[in-house]
Amino acid sequence: MTSTEMTEETATHRGTKQRRRTQKKSGLLRSCLRCSASLCFTVFSVPSVISAHAGSVSYAQYSVDGHILHAVVRLPLDDVDLLLRLDRDLDGQVSAEEIDRSTALIRSYLAKHMRVVANGAPVAESLERVATWRDALEAQYVEGDVSYQTVRAVGRLSIHTDFLTELYPSHKTLGHISAAGHEEPFTFDSTATYERRFAPDRAVTVATIAGGVVILGLLVLARRRAAAAAAGILLVAAAARADVIMSASGLNATLKAMENLKRQTAADANPQRDEALFQLGAEADGLATVMNREVESHGMQERELLDLALGRTKELGVGVAYNRDKKKFFYDGAAFADYLKEAPRGSHAAAAEFKLLSYRFYQSSSTDIPALTAAAGDKKRFLARYPGFEANAELRLYLAVDYRDLHRRYLEARDHANAARYRQLARAECLHIARRYPRTEQADAARQLLRTLAVG
Repeated sequence: MTSTEMTEETATHRGTKQRRRTQKKSGLLRSCLRCSASLCFTVFSVPSVISAHAGSVSYAQYSVDGHILHAVVRLPLDDVDLLLRLDRDLDGQVSAEEIDRSTALIRSYLAKHMRVVANGAPVAESLERVATWRDALEAQYVEGDVSYQTVRAVGRLSIHTDFLTELYPSHKTLGHISAAGHEEPFTFDSTATYERRFAPDRAVTVATIAGGVVILGLLVLARRRAAAAAAGILLVAAAARADVIMSASGLNATLKAMENLKRQTAADANPQRDEALFQLGAEADGLATVMNREVESHGMQERELLDLALGRTKELGVGVAYNRDKKKFFYDGAAFADYLKEAPRGSHAAAAEFKLLSYRFYQSSSTDIPALTAAAGDKKRFLARYPGFEANAELRLYLAVDYRDLHRRYLEARDHANAARYRQLARAECLHIARRYPRTEQADAARQLLRTLAVG
């Protein structure tokens, strides 16, 4: 929840202008805490999700020779693997054998997303070969050789493709068409159709429907102009990487890691089950963090990837969901809780419990006195058990906020004795943070909280 939303929400519960000003400061503090918590967990969690990728683009070459249209289509391997699950053994690599076993899936996908009409009638495809291909930058693609045969020589031709729009609605396929002695580039997407009519004198007219950025189609000549293509792709990739947070390749890696870890946790006799449980929690927590960063930065620009992430995690039995009240994605922490049941003194026990405490902190209400009291008690017990834990500055800040909220609730209840008690506890915790963890974000937040308590 943003600081503005927090201000609007808390203002409805507070009657005076002074209270609204105080709660606005509280909202800014909680927003700051939310950011610092996600940074804190990276000390002991390294999820697979990556935060940048070169722009996803496909390639297609078409050549017409009398009754035959031949197509060579290349789709980014990471994207196809994410959609079709080619990597059956989850080792992070798609082998030639896995490609062979997935031929029927790939054939079906190409048929669904590439439609050819010749002489006014749809033409059925024949997949002749499927393999992997690397471009000049060593990026991997699924390459399919497809042929179309017509009854009579092609006089009119229409080609429409909408590859990978399940992941990227505006995905482009950079095409190159050879026919009637002409070489033509064309950029395909879900709104662009290539059309050509062959006149008897072999003169050619080309009509495009909602054409894309045609000049980029020249990049498809990678084999004949490798140096130029590599330079062009680098420019496109550099621009695409500028502000990309959630990527198909990163999501694919995380989902495969989760599935692999779920298999390990399902084996009761596995001596590494405890470790797999913790790592599963770390992957899920990392995915929720990236999803939140994506929405905060770009809104629903990557809706398809977000929906795919939610659907696949649900299928795996991993609880990542959107909290409408908090306007955030959260992991339910089940793997961390299971880890603590099985290894209460394990090497990751403190990290797992910290994450569970942080989830409760961010999703709890600040108006329930019994719940706030119980939450503060849980945090105090954690600090007593793990006095040297690396994220204790963060946890102490959560505790200070709990005390501050209890102070306010007791003020509203006109219980001045308890109000004074929790105000003192909150101030003491803030002073402790500022003194023990100087020059940290937590110390800055604690000093800000102290200023609100000075007038509370």
